[in-house]
Amino acid sequence: MSTQAVLSPSGSATAFTPNYSRIRFQKPDDIERLYPLLTSYVRSPSRAKNVSEIVIDLGYWSYFSFSVFLHEEQVQEMVVDENIRDEFHIQLQDYVRGLDFDDNTTTRFIQSLDWKHRQMTGAWQGPGSKRKRENFQFGITAIVLLLSLCDNISTLYLGESLCQKLILDYMVKGNYREIKNSPLQNLKNVRFITSYISDERNYGRIEILEYIQLIHRLPALESVAMDAIQEYQADRVFFIPGTGNIKRMEITHCDISGEFLATMISIPKALEELKLSMGGLWSRDGGGPLIRPFHVGIALSAYKDSLRVLDIDIDNVGNDTGEYGWDPTEEDNLDIDEEERNWLMNRQLDKYGRNRITMDKAISTAIEKSPMKDYGRTIAS
Repeated sequence: MSTQAVLSPSGSATAFTPNYSRIRFQKPDDIERLYPLLTSYVRSPSRAKNVSEIVIDLGYWSYFSFSVFLHEEQVQEMVVDENIRDEFHIQLQDYVRGLDFDDNTTTRFIQSLDWKHRQMTGAWQGPGSKRKRENFQFGITAIVLLLSLCDNISTLYLGESLCQKLILDYMVKGNYREIKNSPLQNLKNVRFITSYISDERNYGRIEILEYIQLIHRLPALESVAMDAIQEYQADRVFFIPGTGNIKRMEITHCDISGEFLATMISIPKALEELKLSMGGLWSRDGGGPLIRPFHVGIALSAYKDSLRVLDIDIDNVGNDTGEYGWDPTEEDNLDIDEEERNWLMNRQLDKYGRNRITMDKAISTAIEKSPMKDYGRTIAS
């Protein structure tokens, strides 16, 4: 996205805004191009149908200490700027009011759009630090609105540091059809990417299972791919198996432990293709991935009738078959007492969402897994 529309003093787009097929939210300059797009799409919704790819990479902003979240009392003090008379901006405000947001979120979004209008027309003159904070808040608003407006998105790139609650809430609610006009209903391909500002020699870190819960139930979903991603100290380790519409998974040059990897592979209802390789980059703590082959084997056992393509390269990270003292039936984390185990499990269930657990269990195709002893040090066949 390289062309920027010009705003008139009233804030409306005066130059023709191209019919973009790909929109990127990654670099600071990208934000400046979003307001004209939003007004253009609200005025002519058919133009938003040209967008087939969106890139969301918030890595640049993760280095700043500001937060876009306000306390409830601050939100209540906000007022819509009644001095903005631009008809296209008013259409944008009306569009936000028509979405399925609570009152606080609606107020936040409109206030953010109002600020961006004032800033782009020169009516706002403030310090650079506040501009950066407000601009990022507008960016979060714009991402959510673009996801709602562009209903033909087929490919979505999600980068590191996607921790903004407004985006996560909107996407997960859409995934579970908890809101009207749920977004991303035509999404086919998702790729988790490292941030453009990350050192390419290192693994990127994302909350893999949290990301998957944003998209796994989408009706048109076909593939999930990731490269150079690390599971490092994951906050989310629980997922209901056999619930995703994913047909193809590509997990390459990653650093993911065996048990966690098995959870990931178990998510699809009927996996058809798996490409898997581990290692090759620097980790945060100098360690490396460790996979017990039976973890992969047990997860794959659910797809005996659907799996067509299997490409696995984990020889450099798997336990050596002659490793002394390793029992293939041994479970991990046996040093955790029962009380702590229960607390950790309840925490995982709360993060997943108790109501969403019920919804996922209702569609799960998971079957009982074979005992570990049947696989030993291999993935079996």
